[in-house]
Amino acid sequence: MMNFKPITNRLFPQNYQLINGTDELFELDLALWEYEALSKEELINRGAYFKLVDGKETTHFKTCSLENLEDVHKNSSFRTKVFFLDGKYSTGYATHSLFPYRGKFHPQLIRALLNILEIKQGDVVLDPMAGSATVSVEANLLGIDSVSVDLSPFCGLMGRVKTFALNLDFKTLQSIIKDTKELLAKFNKSKVPDYFISNKEDEKKAYYEIILLAFLDSMGFANRSSSSIDKLFPRVLERYIATIKNFQKARQELDLKIGRSKILQGSVLNLPIEDNSVDTIITSPPYSFAIDYLKNDQPQLEYLGNNLESLREEMIGLQGRGVGNKLEIYFDKMNIALKEMQRVSKKNSQIVIIIGTNDIQTNGVRLETKLIELAKKQSLKFELELVKPIKGLQNTMKNESILFFTNLK
Repeated sequence: MMNFKPITNRLFPQNYQLINGTDELFELDLALWEYEALSKEELINRGAYFKLVDGKETTHFKTCSLENLEDVHKNSSFRTKVFFLDGKYSTGYATHSLFPYRGKFHPQLIRALLNILEIKQGDVVLDPMAGSATVSVEANLLGIDSVSVDLSPFCGLMGRVKTFALNLDFKTLQSIIKDTKELLAKFNKSKVPDYFISNKEDEKKAYYEIILLAFLDSMGFANRSSSSIDKLFPRVLERYIATIKNFQKARQELDLKIGRSKILQGSVLNLPIEDNSVDTIITSPPYSFAIDYLKNDQPQLEYLGNNLESLREEMIGLQGRGVGNKLEIYFDKMNIALKEMQRVSKKNSQIVIIIGTNDIQTNGVRLETKLIELAKKQSLKFELELVKPIKGLQNTMKNESILFFTNLK
């Protein structure tokens, strides 16, 4: 009889076991690279795709297992509940589920990249097009400091909440949320309360931003359904509080050291960061040919008092008429963005860019191919492309490319 063995038994020793659901080819690549890059102890403490290392449960597996997602999502819709329970080890852990943002990174992927690039505590990781700050959350979970930059004030709010909620005083949060009806009355207005616009120092402001994000999440649900915000807000806020409480319990039990984060509003075209100051960059340009982020976030941005047209002029991929003109402007801006990334990153540091192409909307022009050409002009050496299938945007994109570069300058 032939000696049939699963591929994982051929890749890893007998007492090593991958987390359930690690079945895509790119995930096996990343798991193997983690195994090769990290020591046994590091793999236990940091591994993204492993359940067991030499028979010992990994910190990531323990963290996810300690978070009772069934309880967190007991009042969620069936679709939401299934999404997060299915993504227990890949998307639904820690604070990632606070306002699940369309088109965001898979957190587990980012953790693996940080491991493969051998980023350690004391290093600084940058995402200059940060969206909902997934890179910062994952870096902070590993005790690594991070900087997130995004043009959207709404993305800035998400980033501040998700990183702050990793390491807060839960009793202070509980003291603020006693009366949900009173909170709803404060927030259920045509625009954000003046309290959030004021520059006045207030140690509780970060806690109130958690409630603000829950309100904006409820607003989005209400716009997409027949339910009223009066009914949705208490349920969403309850889910936020349960999510944070469960993670805090896991953090304390496992003695997780949380890194520091800076969440900055700014443009990748003119980064508010010093030269040669970051150790690695992991980022993804907006998928503007597939998703109009301003239209997607319009209710939240308008509530926060933002001018959508001025933001549209500055954002990458949202300008131009006709495919040719749009692509020309897009690549001009991406060339500037690459130059800025090269400027702020240290010599010989790694830059990882994750990008997808909608062939129909770009008339067959592959964005990743052109990006590799532009990077060479900025002394960014192309090292590797890893193809990752997309599950959530099948109608617009089938795959995205994980591009690895080295800054030679």
